[in-house]
Amino acid sequence: MSVPMKRVPLYTQIRTYIADQITQGNLKPGERLPSENELAEHFGVSRITVKGALSTLVEDGSVYRIQGKGSFVADGPQSKEPVLYPPANASASLAALVKPRKMKLISLMIPSLKTAYMVHLVQGVEKQAALGGYRVIVSLTHESVETECTLLAEADEFGVDGVIVYPIEGESYNEDILRMSLRGYPIVVIDRYLKGLETNCVCSDHFGGAYEATNHLIQSGHTRIAFLTAPAKGTSSMEDRLEGYRRALSDHGISSDPRLVFTNTDPLQIERFLRESTDVTAVFALNSSLGLKVMTAAERLEFSIPEQLSVIFFDDLEHSYRWAKRPSCVLQQEEEIGIQATKLLLSLAENPEQERKKIVLPPRLVVGGTTAPPYNFT
Repeated sequence: MSVPMKRVPLYTQIRTYIADQITQGNLKPGERLPSENELAEHFGVSRITVKGALSTLVEDGSVYRIQGKGSFVADGPQSKEPVLYPPANASASLAALVKPRKMKLISLMIPSLKTAYMVHLVQGVEKQAALGGYRVIVSLTHESVETECTLLAEADEFGVDGVIVYPIEGESYNEDILRMSLRGYPIVVIDRYLKGLETNCVCSDHFGGAYEATNHLIQSGHTRIAFLTAPAKGTSSMEDRLEGYRRALSDHGISSDPRLVFTNTDPLQIERFLRESTDVTAVFALNSSLGLKVMTAAERLEFSIPEQLSVIFFDDLEHSYRWAKRPSCVLQQEEEIGIQATKLLLSLAENPEQERKKIVLPPRLVVGGTTAPPYNFT
């Protein structure tokens, strides 16, 4: 029975190939190596992969660099790793010795595929990647920091041309993302940004969307508006939505009551909150999942929506067939986020030195049948 061979990372293969050519005398001391662009084209990889291979050769003294002139063969020690490529005569060209990698790959890392938001996001990434001749590897982090870090390391190790990552909830800092960004690796963060990290980012205007949703409720006559969320600490998108809610209240002269910011997402606790908060006439929920829990709890309490309780939330309700009224919600451009993130990533793959960008897409308020003036509004 044959034993499958362990895959050798692309940057290791390139490093070993160049080291072999030096050892065999095909590349002589003082000779200039092909440029990073030339090596990337011949091997069918990104410049970042080539840069990683050359950096290891510089570290072990096989190669030295001259700013503005390129990389050259040194007189120092050379790699003693086993040869991965068969010996070649000195006159053979680099293009003839190397078998190009046909497939160009980008990695998309997301927490899950449980929501329509994620499905539309993946569709946008795949659509734009295909236009550029790239294939997409979709990996799930399952809201795990360890899994996210492992996937980032694997993408780097195996020479993936770039990474799009949807950070896990509660993540405000990721050393691996920072390190990869600082060294010019093509990486784009989506949906939320990591505060303090200068990373390329594509996201919705979470603050503006929350402000508009809250403003809609206020203009309908509501002043006791609850904000239902998961604990938001460390997640920029959730923090921005909370701040948008608070700013809208403040701009209308309404005091922000901490008791109306409810962070327990258990259905029974939500039902208890609604039952005990007799002065609350409207709820703004963080997302459609929590919006559905609010509507279900109101149904059990026999609260009429929107006559007794108005409900609005981010994203569309995926199980709207259960409800006779189309919900009021803030729609994000999920597919367009995926498209713009991929455009930015492919641009970075071509030019890693460009300035970092943050692309913010405006959401759209849809007023449906779940919001109305409060029952006693005159």
